[in-house]
Amino acid sequence: MNAATKRSIFAAAGLAAIGLAAWPQQATPMAQQGVPTVHRDVALVDDGSVILPPETTIDSDLFNSVLGPNGTEADLYNALVSSVGATEAQTLLDTAGASPLYSGVFDGAASRAFEGLFINTLVSEDELNQLLGVTQDNSETAILADLLTNPGPPIPGSTDLTVGDLTSAVGTSSFDSDLTTIANADYSLALGDFEGYLGSFAGDLGSLGSLGDLGSLGDLGSLGDLGSLGTDLTAILDGLTGLL
Repeated sequence: MNAATKRSIFAAAGLAAIGLAAWPQQATPMAQQGVPTVHRDVALVDDGSVILPPETTIDSDLFNSVLGPNGTEADLYNALVSSVGATEAQTLLDTAGASPLYSGVFDGAASRAFEGLFINTLVSEDELNQLLGVTQDNSETAILADLLTNPGPPIPGSTDLTVGDLTSAVGTSSFDSDLTTIANADYSLALGDFEGYLGSFAGDLGSLGSLGDLGSLGDLGSLGDLGSLGTDLTAILDGLTGLL
């Protein structure tokens, strides 16, 4: 199980706990024993007022931990800039044309891969919300807002989907299936981008000549537990290959 999946599970568990805390309780005396018992009503909440706000916070924190201005991508890019200079860092990481530059790490493969994982997490949240009693319309309206508030790479053109299509699909079974289609397209693009990056890396490295002491990057562990954020590239590529 990769770290991003574990984060999704922990997030789901936290949301479930929030939902359970919202269950109304009633005490009913047992006639035979005179001992009060507690039962929980089946329905939780139907408007999402308890579950959705903390879920939005979790989504933003998860997204920014990797793709935000202080996330793992930015940390990696900035560390390399400090070590070998901006031009060399951009060449080594193949960030040309990206805005912001750190979002182009590994020819954009890192952003694409994590965007797919993030969108799949949103699909899982929608399913959990509805199990906990949030109406489909309220859940998916909030999920769409979380996606748009945390903008990653553009929707892949191969999906023939737009934000307008997602908006129209809110409250229908097409919403989650459309998000899954986008996530799968992100995985496919990430794999292609990373293969392209590897193909050009040797030439880029040769053109740079001496880069000085790359050891001055320091202990990359100082960037945080990169593995815990799903940035183990080998694991990501293995996962992407399995999804295609």
